[in-house]
Amino acid sequence: MDGTEIIINSVSVGNPHCVVLDESLDIERVKTLGPKLENHSMFPNRINVQFMRIIDQHNIQIEIWERGAGYTLASGSSSSAAAVMAYKLGYCDSGINVHMPGGIIEINISQDFDITMTGGVTKVADGELSEEIFVNL
Repeated sequence: MDGTEIIINSVSVGNPHCVVLDESLDIERVKTLGPKLENHSMFPNRINVQFMRIIDQHNIQIEIWERGAGYTLASGSSSSAAAVMAYKLGYCDSGINVHMPGGIIEINISQDFDITMTGGVTKVADGELSEEIFVNL
């Protein structure tokens, strides 16, 4: 890709993900390479991209380029995909804390690769729905 060699690991956790091991986690690199990977011809339906740094056997750090949304501070499916890849590649044990700019999510992976996610909840907005939304239901 533009003369840059990138090793990717693809995984689906209900939606497609591409995990890139990247010790720098440079945000400008994420914002440059993320859209190129998302829209690469090998992913005709586009793909979510995680840039991952292994901290230790129980902790990873990721930066996220989300398919259709761009740079994202936190994502449950991205956390799951990166954790599964770190576990599958032998970098981490089955209990992994995923560190993101938007917070930390704990991922536990069973022997059958079932994923349990635990994390905090923060209210970010109040909203109001118009009754018109229910007219054609």
